[in-house]
Amino acid sequence: MQLEVLTRDSEEETREAEPELEVEQAPSPPDLSKARSFLTDLRPSGFGELLVTDAWLPPEPKPLAKEEPPVDRQRAWKQRQEWRELNLLRERPAVSYDARTEDYWGQVSAALARCPEAIVDAYTHLVAGFADAGHDRMAEYSRDAREYGREGDALLNLGRAQLAIGRLKSARNVIKAAAKAEPSHARVWYHLGVAGLFARANAEASDAFRRALDQMPGDLRTEAGLGVARYHERKYAEAEEHFRRTAGSGGLRAACRSMLACSMRMQQKWDEARVELGFLRNSGSERWATVAQQCLDCVERGEQRYAAPFVSRRKTREAVKSVATAGGGAVAFVYVILENVLKQVTKGQKGWVIAGALVALGLLVRLVGRSGRRGQSEPVGNYEQGLPCWQTTTWMRPRRSEF
Repeated sequence: MQLEVLTRDSEEETREAEPELEVEQAPSPPDLSKARSFLTDLRPSGFGELLVTDAWLPPEPKPLAKEEPPVDRQRAWKQRQEWRELNLLRERPAVSYDARTEDYWGQVSAALARCPEAIVDAYTHLVAGFADAGHDRMAEYSRDAREYGREGDALLNLGRAQLAIGRLKSARNVIKAAAKAEPSHARVWYHLGVAGLFARANAEASDAFRRALDQMPGDLRTEAGLGVARYHERKYAEAEEHFRRTAGSGGLRAACRSMLACSMRMQQKWDEARVELGFLRNSGSERWATVAQQCLDCVERGEQRYAAPFVSRRKTREAVKSVATAGGGAVAFVYVILENVLKQVTKGQKGWVIAGALVALGLLVRLVGRSGRRGQSEPVGNYEQGLPCWQTTTWMRPRRSEF
């Protein structure tokens, strides 16, 4: 009996001596009711691309010293641009949703409902519109498509379901069949336009949205979709026309006003862009006001770069620099070869050799000029994390595939 008591006491002492292992708790999910923005991009995935929607929270405020001067926004943007070009930015969204699962569309729609004040780009609005796609009823839609008089709606529902499960190519073919069965079905043409945007078939998307707009003039989503498609085609004047009809102060209309100002900026309509951004800044949304200020900074940089007094001097300076650095050695090399060749050819052939050398030199100068222009980067880019810049999205600048 005494032995049992001693054993029990020693076990209790051992348990007391052993430190308790702390169980790591999973991090709590972020509060998306405070989200700053929801932005959707196409990202490389395998041999294709994948829709990804990022939810961004506001950046943590940085304490400022009392004697510290106010922030120079243009200088801060330039430093951020340098970090971006060097791939030193390590900002991560609070949550990312992607289209690898059929729940993606519903997840995006539910997240938007939690924060109606957030900045939401036009692409995210398009994604949320597929939250009700019945991907679990595909067999039913296939049966209905074989019944006379129901082909259009059934094929449209089948195409939406296929798009929701990632079969983008099949979805486009099915929706095209629906458009062939019912050419006057406006919703069919609208969804064909959306599928075209998701597949980067921008010309096809523009045509589909235009046909949808013929059937239901003034529809907000269709007009916005056509504006986005024209913007992707870099037809900024036509994009401006459609965004002007849809611009407003909230929701999809606020995104359209922002893209309207960007379309004007890309056409070097500096004052008109400032007017639209002034409307956006005074729309009553603090978040969209931040976007408007960022875009006003971008307009200022663009005007300084492309204004008439600076353009000719800048182009001349860059051309001379490019020819001097990249073409100087090549010109000397061509001269040495030409000198040796001229010693070996007859008098009648020298003219042809000199003409060919001049043509080659002209092509060289043109090539150097093109390379210099390609090296120039547009003064665009977001000022802070989570703020959209329409010119820097993967919709306009696709990323290289993983393969």
